[in-house]
Amino acid sequence: MKRLAPAVLVAVAVAAAAFASAGGAASSATVRLTPLSSIQFPDRAFILSSTNGSPLSNTGIHVTENGKDVRKFSAVPASSTVSRTFGVVLVIDTSNSMHGQPIVNAMAGARAFQARSPGAQAIGVVTFNRAVRVLVPPTTDRAAVAAALEEQPTLAEKTHLWDGISRAIDVLRQKKVSAGSVVVLTDGRDIGSQQSFAQVESKANKAGIRVFPVGLLSSQYTPGPLQKIARDTNGAYVEAASPSALTAIYGDLSAKFAREYLVRYRSDLGPGFPVRVDVTAGSPPDIVTWRYVTPIPDSVPPFHRSFFDRFVASPGSVAFLVLLAGAIAWLAVSTLLRPGRSTVQARVGEFIVPAGTTGAGSASPGAERRINQVFLSAERALERSSWWKQFTEELEIGEFPMRPGPLVALTAISSLLLAFIGGLISPVFILLGVVPPVVVRAWYKRKLRVRREAFEEQLPNNLNVLAAAMRAGHSFVGGLSTVLDEADEPSRSELRRAVADEQLGVPIEDALLRVAARMDSADLEQVALVASLQREAGGNTAEVLDVIVESLRERFKIRRLVRTLTAQGRLARWILAGLPLAVAAWIAIINPGYLSPLFHTTTGQVMLIVAVLMVCAGFVVISRITRIEL
Repeated sequence: MKRLAPAVLVAVAVAAAAFASAGGAASSATVRLTPLSSIQFPDRAFILSSTNGSPLSNTGIHVTENGKDVRKFSAVPASSTVSRTFGVVLVIDTSNSMHGQPIVNAMAGARAFQARSPGAQAIGVVTFNRAVRVLVPPTTDRAAVAAALEEQPTLAEKTHLWDGISRAIDVLRQKKVSAGSVVVLTDGRDIGSQQSFAQVESKANKAGIRVFPVGLLSSQYTPGPLQKIARDTNGAYVEAASPSALTAIYGDLSAKFAREYLVRYRSDLGPGFPVRVDVTAGSPPDIVTWRYVTPIPDSVPPFHRSFFDRFVASPGSVAFLVLLAGAIAWLAVSTLLRPGRSTVQARVGEFIVPAGTTGAGSASPGAERRINQVFLSAERALERSSWWKQFTEELEIGEFPMRPGPLVALTAISSLLLAFIGGLISPVFILLGVVPPVVVRAWYKRKLRVRREAFEEQLPNNLNVLAAAMRAGHSFVGGLSTVLDEADEPSRSELRRAVADEQLGVPIEDALLRVAARMDSADLEQVALVASLQREAGGNTAEVLDVIVESLRERFKIRRLVRTLTAQGRLARWILAGLPLAVAAWIAIINPGYLSPLFHTTTGQVMLIVAVLMVCAGFVVISRITRIEL
């Protein structure tokens, strides 16, 4: 903590006295404000809680600093905060005086507390008698807490009350809980602690941890010190007349913690200024005030450049970036230049392995060969799946610059990474994990569609060349060979498949049907039918091809007309899908805290998920409406 100048200490004392008097006058306030001393200035953080049991709402919270509105602040409920922002340690007296019904009801009350607490709140358990034991440190693992509270602890002599509270404060600080609280239950007075009351009270105040004593009446019970530590640490003192009341008391405390809010903002004031923070909340609205003086550092600490800054400014960063750029370039070039499987040699090689070779990966370096073998083994294990066969075939047809195995692995890793990063921001951002599969699928589907559309566009001209070749005296297969000399890609490589299959003994109509299935071309199926009729019955095939070409050209005209008429609808789906994102981005820029409830409350997260699903559904529906097959 930064030390204050002597003059500022006097101002702090005056402000504290004023606040104490103000606090005495406002004893009937419906809300309470507790500052978190663990937050360093200029950041400010407060716990806002209700004193009358009524729930608070972040929509009704208003913050001012010296009468000026604080516009950029966040008010997050305990049930929606990041894990370990709120934390409670249950400190239970296990001295011999708790024998019988008191310890049974104490453990039952602790179990009721953890059952009603929000999932994001960390809970720890500490017991004390002549020794202090940490049964479980603050954690959000409810199973671990339940296991610690399942069995009744062993009782022993002595009552190290202040040592137990001190140990609870230590474990809260070790787990870096921002808003920590200690709920301590005892039926007696301190006996044998190494820590004194004053030391524990000062320790709690410095750590910004509230103490909530629960006193169980007995002949040795002394309430005075517990009442004082509760008052001085902004906690609350509760007294149980009998052990049977402990379960209800613990349940009420758990509900109280669940209704609290964490209010955070950054102060714009400079050092040495007296500050009055007014927070309006509650129903009916109530104003609670906190006064302090901004700290003045005695000296400015020396400036030390971070490791990242030193690395960026060093010559080593230039060498690292050059190596990284070279590695990326090598990966891109090697991926693009990797030979595909669309040649005749590769297709025949699937069934015949030349002597003296061990496979495609035999010439690879050791490490690369082992990686390729792993991917090949995974691909072979999936070959029996129909979806995998279709997936690999579509990648091959669309000439996607990556093999199926590495593509699936990279997509899965990207999904898990995005989901993990999104989950750290808000649970709703786990949905970012679906973005890589959607993007990859849209990418290779688009390449597949572009290739197939190019094949359809080239088909009429190729059939004209085929008809002219047949008029010149060529056979049907000879005409296809002539087409290969004139055709562009992808028609050349696909029709070469049909010619190569025919040379291997496959009937030409079957070879064309295979190409038609690959290109999803109903028009090429008609050509295959013509080839079958020409082989079986003969006839003037050139004239039939002319008729097919004419019908294809007319169909293309209709397709272009339909595409023109549906252009507005296709553009509208992108506008409707992108408009919510643009509006949300603009609101986040002009008012960053306005969208906070959508990401930090359960209701907001559900609404956001429903909105995303509705936008996606609308996008798909409009896409189906504007997609007209001819």
